[in-house]
Formats: sequence, structure tokens, C-alpha cells
Amino acid sequence: MIQPTACRLPPALLPALLACALLLPKAPLSAAEPVQLITREEAGPPAPDATGVPTRNLTRGPGIDTLGTHGSGIAGKPLRLAVKFLPSNGVPVDPEKVQVIYRRQPALDVTARVKAFITPQGIEAPAVLVPPGKHVIEIQAVDKEGRIGRAQMTLTVAPAP
Repeated sequence: MIQPTACRLPPALLPALLACALLLPKAPLSAAEPVQLITREEAGPPAPDATGVPTRNLTRGPGIDTLGTHGSGIAGKPLRLAVKFLPSNGVPVDPEKVQVIYRRQPALDVTARVKAFITPQGIEAPAVLVPPGKHVIEIQAVDKEGRIGRAQMTLTVAPAP
């Protein structure tokens, strides 16, 4: 029969090991844990006039397909945020430079809330929570050559019955 043995580390190695553990990337959130994309307090300020916001790409930057996101829901029930990046001329998107902006006055950068779900291929957040109302979200993607692509989507959430 094999006996388990204890692994003993030299005491001087322990602080370095703990420091390394803190630097490891966090595991992505699971589908069971909805992400609060927008809070009720953030939804309170007035939305800017969407017609005055430029959405056309002026460069040959990456395209952004937001059709995977079902843009309507009911308060308290998570929505799926699914965005696909369409590289231009085969140049991939740099996930570190992607921005997700909630278009309010003033605009609010909510990128950190979905950062774990951003890849060079797009954003796949299976469950995000948004309060009732109409919410304009702008996605900005920058490719490895510095070219910018932008797209907007409107999330409409009805009050709970």
C-alpha cells in the first residue's frame, strides 16, 4: 500500500510562492454567476441623443457583429451578451484594447465588468444583468495594427411583471 507523504517547502520559498499565486489570472466566471453590467444608479442619468453619436468606422478596422445579443429582456433575468469581432485583412483584435461603454451623460466604461469574457474572437458573457429601461452600449475594438472598429447596440429591459 502506498502511503501519502507530506510535501515540505523551505520557509523562505513560501512568500515567493504566495506572490506568484496572486499574479495568476482569475478563472472566468461561470454561467451560474450573472455579471451586473449596469446598476440602477448608473441607469438614472439621462441618455445622450443616440442620433448624435458616430457609429461609422472611418478606417478599415475590425467589424463588430452584435446580432448574437438578444437585445430585450425582463428585469431580474440575465441577458446573453454575445459580440463577434470580424478582423479586417486577417489582422486580429487585441482583447486588451477592447472597450465596452455605457452611453450615458457622462459615458461609463463598463469594460472591467466583462473583461473575463473578452477574447480576440469577441465577447461571450452568458449572463449579464441590466435594470429596466433602454440602454445604449458601444463596443470599441482595436486590432493589432491600431485600427479601430465601433458598433452600438440597444438593450431594452421591461420591468418585472
